[in-house]
Order: sequence, then structure tokens, then C-alpha cells
Amino acid sequence: MKLRKTENQQEKKKGGRLFLLIGSFIAGIVVFFNVVQIRFVTKTTKEEIRKTTEFEYTQFVETYANLEKNVVEKYFAALDYYCNSDVIKENASTEEIVSWLRDHEQNRNKDFFDYVAWVDKDGLYYSDIGTQTIVSDRDYFKEIMQNGADSYIDNPVPSKVSWKTVVHVCRAAKRNGETIGFFCGNVEESNFAKVLEDINLGSIGEAGLFSSIGKVIASNLNSERLKEEVDYIRKNDPASYSVFQTAWANDSHIGTIKNSSGENIVIFSKIVKHTPWKIMLFLKETEINATATAIFYKLLICGIIITVVIVLFAGFIMYKQIKPLRVVENTIRGIATGDADLTQRIKLKSNNEIGRVVDGFNKFSEKLHVIVSTMKQSKDELVEVDELLQNSTEDTVAAITQIISNIQSMDKQIGVQSESVHETAGAVNEIASNIESLNRMIESQSAAVTQASASVEEMIGNINSVNNSVQRMAHTFHELEEKAATGIQKNNDVTAKIEEIQAESQALREANVVINGIAEQTNLLAMNAAIEAAHAGEAGKGFSVVADEIRKLSEDSGSQSQTIGNQLDKIINSIEQMVDASGIASDAFNDVAQEINLTNNLVQEISNAMIEQNEGSKQIAVALNSMNDTSNEVKTASLEMAEGNKAILDEIKNLQEATFSIKDGMGEMSSGARKINETGAALSELTNRMKTSIKQIGVQVDQFKV
Repeated sequence: MKLRKTENQQEKKKGGRLFLLIGSFIAGIVVFFNVVQIRFVTKTTKEEIRKTTEFEYTQFVETYANLEKNVVEKYFAALDYYCNSDVIKENASTEEIVSWLRDHEQNRNKDFFDYVAWVDKDGLYYSDIGTQTIVSDRDYFKEIMQNGADSYIDNPVPSKVSWKTVVHVCRAAKRNGETIGFFCGNVEESNFAKVLEDINLGSIGEAGLFSSIGKVIASNLNSERLKEEVDYIRKNDPASYSVFQTAWANDSHIGTIKNSSGENIVIFSKIVKHTPWKIMLFLKETEINATATAIFYKLLICGIIITVVIVLFAGFIMYKQIKPLRVVENTIRGIATGDADLTQRIKLKSNNEIGRVVDGFNKFSEKLHVIVSTMKQSKDELVEVDELLQNSTEDTVAAITQIISNIQSMDKQIGVQSESVHETAGAVNEIASNIESLNRMIESQSAAVTQASASVEEMIGNINSVNNSVQRMAHTFHELEEKAATGIQKNNDVTAKIEEIQAESQALREANVVINGIAEQTNLLAMNAAIEAAHAGEAGKGFSVVADEIRKLSEDSGSQSQTIGNQLDKIINSIEQMVDASGIASDAFNDVAQEINLTNNLVQEISNAMIEQNEGSKQIAVALNSMNDTSNEVKTASLEMAEGNKAILDEIKNLQEATFSIKDGMGEMSSGARKINETGAALSELTNRMKTSIKQIGVQVDQFKV
């Protein structure tokens, strides 16, 4: 009972899931369209507000830039008094212009200028209050005197006179179209902030006046705080600072930056004409989009309310439409959990889809009623057929078991016979193997004998060849011995000749020494003759010439004698080397003769040994021929044994193949019988399972009331 109650609760939860799923689907669609609508409206509103804001504040910043321009033009106009004065038109010097300026100090507009100065071409600065300095390094001097500007206002800088932060308003003074200098009015920086004081942006943002290098000149709120903000962006936010730089580089610009608090700030910039300055507006993007944000939240609240209303209304309609299905659910649950009465029908009159579902269920119940009735009749017939099938299966299994027993007995006998045939075949194969081995051994022996006979014959031939070679070697060594003796004799004769040449060379050296001494004596005689000729004067000039010639001949003789002596020394050294070499060659010839004699004796011994070995080899060849004849006879007998054994082996193979065929056939019969037995067992099991299934079907079918 508790189990059925739990099942009912679970079914109710499943039914509630469908309602929840449909409700969630409807709510999702409504939410989706609301989100799309809110995003579209918000985005469109933001774009329109941004366009309107850009247009309005662009006009706004241009208006205040023009107001600042008007202030600047007033300052320029105040300098016209000085530039159009007579002292400029006349050909006055710098001293005269300065004197005139200081004499008219009381005419200076004190509301505009703290003082006015004259600057000449050299950059000398003379104020109307009596001070003097040099300004050739200042931007305003370079713009007017070097670049030819008619007027110029510089960025706020410290004054070289008062050291206050001032702005220099400058106008060129021209004479005959040429700039001869310019007047410069010093204005306090705060005088240009008056225009910004009238700007009131409320909480949306603030305005600032910037120099050409991005320095804050003035602000409508707090100049110091704006300077700190700009300095923070310059140091910590390169992207935002890049937007600043773009604004300073263009006459007019709109961009977005982030402040130190991380808020998006929209900037509007416009250049002030006649100056390098910019007026910038800094507006908070959140304040600009405040209207769009308010619209977003209002649409969001309305969307949530509409979604809730639609979901509740759809849930009510769905509940009313699905309610008839509860009747179908209860009826089906009654059939499933009760006595399975198939005679029950649902009575519900409805012309919609749910009514058609109920009508289909009634038709299904009627059809099921017919099917179950037929199944009840078939169940009894199946029970009878199952009993007959089970009896037949048991008889078949018993017969197959007997057949398998007979096949196993016959298979054992065939197995014994197969083993006997296998052993016989093994013995015959072993005999055949032994015969083949013997045959191979005989063939190997015969081949070895034949090869040995050939080797012995070849060895006999080689011995004869070696013997002939040894004889020729003995004859050759005898000839070498004779030639070595002849060579020794010839070498001794050469040595004797060389010794004779050495003795004659020594005699030539002694003769050369004598010639050299004669040359020295002749040289002395020539010198004495020259001295005597000089004493004789004119009478001795002829004798002096002869003495000179004799002296020259003596010097040539001495030189040639020295050359001959050097050559004789070289010849003697060569002869001594030849004598030594001849002695070494003689010793070598003696050693060669001794070795040839020893070698000749060894060759004679080898010749005698070759003759004895030739005789022994002939005897071995005769024995090998006899062994070869015996091996041939044994080989013939072995071939006859092999042929007989081969015939026996063929018959045993035939018997073995027949035994294997019978054994394979018995194996197949046994396998088939086992398979039949297994099939019978499976059939018996199937019969039991079918009997069980029939009983279960009967139990289930009997639950239905038909």
C-alpha cells in the first residue's frame, strides 16, 4: 500500500514537471523578447543622447572659445594705441620710443595690463615702469621678429621683470611695412579665467583652459585639482594621455578618456583663435547616459511585471485545458494498478484534441481486450504442446548418449592401432635414415679417396716441379758464387787504382804549393822593380811598366794556384770517400759470397728430401686406388638396401594414412554426436524455459478480466 502511494506521488511530480516545463518555456520567450527590446531601446537612446550631447556641447565649447577670443582681441586692440602712435611712424630711435613709452605710462589701461614694454630687434625689453631685460629667448620674440607674425600671445610663463606667472600680449610695430620691434603687454594669468567663471555644468563635468603644451591655465571649478588629474593621466594612463595629445594637436576634437577614479570622461576641445590655447570640457559619461540608464531600469521593471502576468495567465489557461487529461491518467492508473479489467472505458465528452485522445484510448482498450482473450486460448494449447515436446526431447537425448558411448569405444581401439602403426613407421624411418646416413658416409669416403688420389698425384707433380726448381736454384747459386768472387777481385783492383790516384793528387798538391811560393816571390820582385824604377825617374818608366805586368802575372798565378789547391782538396776528399766506400763494398761482396755458399748447401739438402718424398707419395697413391675400389662395392650394396627399405616405408605410409582417415572419421562422428547431444540438452533447456515462460504468460494473462 505504501509502495503504491509512493508511486502515485512520483507520477504527480512527473505531471507537475510538464506544467513547469511549459511555463518555463513561455517565461523564457517573454524574457528573451523583453531583453532584446530593452537592449535595443537603451542602445538607440544612448546613441541619440550621445549625438545630441556632442552637437550641443560642441556648440557650447565653440561659444566659449569665441568669448575667450573676444577677450584676446580686446587686449590686442588696447595695444593699437602704441602701435599706431606718431613715434612709430616717425623715424625715431629705440631710445626715443622707450622715452615716449615711459612718458605716456599714465595712458596705459590699468584694467588690462600690469605694464607695457617695447622690444627692439635685438631682444632688449624696456618696460614703461622703468625696468629692462633681454627676451630674445622667449617664444613671442621668435614668432614676431623671426617668423614675421603681426600679433602673438604666448603660454603663461614667469615674467623676467616681476617673476609672476603672466601672459604676454604682443603686437608688431611696422614702419613702411617692416617690423622694427613690437609692444608687449603683461597680463596676469587669472584675467583669462573670467570667461570660464560663467560656465556652470553642474554635476556633469567641468571646463578648463589649456596651454599649447597641455598645462592648465584656468578652470571653472578647481584649477589645482584639474592639474593633478591631468598629471595622473600623463603618468599612469598612456591611452588616455594619447587622446589628450590628439586634442591639443587639432583645432577641434571629441574623445573619451578615463580619470583617476576609472570613470569614462568625454572631452570636447576647441582652439581659441589668435592663441595657442584650447578650451576643454570634461563630461562624465555616466551623467550623459543617465537618461538612458533610467529608461533601461524602467523598461526592466515593466518587463519583469509583464513576464509575471503573462506566465500566470498562461498557467491558468494551461491548467484549464490540461485538467481533462487527469481523468485519462486516473483511468489508466486504475487499469495498471487494479485487477486489469479490460472492460473499463473512459466516459468523457469533449470536441477538442483531448477528447480525441480519450476516444483513441477507448479504442486501444477494446483492441487489447480482444488480443488478451486470444492469448488466453493459445496459452492452454501451448501447455499441451510443451509436454509432448519435453517427452520427445528426453528420448532423443538417451539415444544420442548410447551412440556417443559406442563411438568412444571404437575410437579407443583405432587409437591403439594408430599408435602401433606410428611406432612401426618410426622404426622403418629410422632404418631408412641409417641407410641414407651410411650411403652419405660412403659417398663422402669415396669422394675423399678420389680427392686424396688427385691430391697425391698433384703433390707428386709439385714435388717433381719443386725438385727441378731446386736443381735450377743450385746451378744459379753456383754461378752467383763465381760472379761474387769476380766482383771481389774487380773491387780490389778499383781500390788499388783509387789509392794510386790519391798518391798522385797529393803530389799535385805539393806542386801547387811550390807554384804558389814562386808567385809570391815574383810579386816581391815586381814590387822591388817598381821601387827601383821610381828611383830611376824618367829613365825607369819603361822598366816600371814591365814590373807592373810581372806583378799582375804574379797575382793571377797566385789566384789560380789557390783555386787549383781548393779543387785538389775537394778531389782528395772525394777520393778518400771512394776508398772508404770501396772497402765497405768489398766487405759486402765477401758476406754475399758466404751466404750464397750456405744457401747452396741448403738447396742440395732440399733436393734430396724431395726425391724421398716423391717415392712415398707414389706408394700412397697405390693404396688410395685400392681403397676407392672397395668403397664403390660398399656403395652399390647400400643403394640396394635403400631401395628395399623405401618400398617398405611406402607400404607403412599407406597403412598409416588409412589409420588416420579412420581416426579422423571417428573424431568427426564423435564431434557430431556431441553436438547433437549438446543440441538435445539445449533443446531440453529451451523446453523448460518455454514451459516457465508459458506459465508466466498464463499468470499475467489470467490477471486480465475479459
